Amino acid sequence: MATLDPVTRRLRRLFAVLDSDEDGFVTWSDHRRVVEAYASAYGLPMDEPRIQALERAYWAQWLGLLTQSVPGLERLDQDAFVAAHRAVGYDSDRPEILENLAAAVFRIMDTKGDKRVSGDEFAAYLAVWGISVDEGAQVFTYLDLDRDAYVSQREIARSLRAFHLHNDDLNTPGGIFLGVY
Repeated sequence: MATLDPVTRRLRRLFAVLDSDEDGFVTWSDHRRVVEAYASAYGLPMDEPRIQALERAYWAQWLGLLTQSVPGLERLDQDAFVAAHRAVGYDSDRPEILENLAAAVFRIMDTKGDKRVSGDEFAAYLAVWGISVDEGAQVFTYLDLDRDAYVSQREIARSLRAFHLHNDDLNTPGGIFLGVY
């Protein structure tokens, strides 16, 4: 059996997280459940502008995946999901998909509105995915690339790009923004 590269292994873990009903497929409904998890964890209604921005970002990502799959499919099995993610062109053709997702996640996490996510705000975020504060402390350290004790929108975007594109680390911290930990 061939060893899979880190990106493929991370995308397979993402598939498993999104396929919460365990039917072997990922659909738009599975992505929407992620948005609903954010809304619930932060006590925000689905029509709140930050949640709507997150939903639009996930919708754009979903449409990007569909454009890279078999025409007419509205659900992707694991192999199609991984192949579509790898084909979207997050690094060249469609970098705005991850940038918009990072911006939407950041706006929700930045509850103080000071254009940065503190350790306390990050700890509150961990509840979205059921991750303990102790487990998240190390992730926060990895995300804080400039070591200023805050996570910026730019750092979130870089971590999402690393999750989707870099073969150097299986446990890149960007997965935390997608439910992969």
